[in-house]
Amino acid sequence: MSRPTISSPLADSAKGAAAKKMLPKRNSSFPSSQALRPFPTVSAAFRPQNQPGKKPMKIIEPPANHRSTFVLDLSQAEFSRQD
Repeated sequence: MSRPTISSPLADSAKGAAAKKMLPKRNSSFPSSQALRPFPTVSAAFRPQNQPGKKPMKIIEPPANHRSTFVLDLSQAEFSRQD
């Protein structure tokens, strides 16, 4: 009696070579991911400026009563429609 073929990473690794062929190959034209770092001008805005003659950078913030959400009011079909 033979065992059925199981495609699971937890299954017996007897057919490890066949499983390796199925792995997608990454495109080398895309650079690898890197951690996001703030721009030097943004990170300097959070530090106090002790240099005379140089105005500190101001961070633009919305007013306290500003609502940062909105309702799109579209059905799924309307939202996914492509003209």
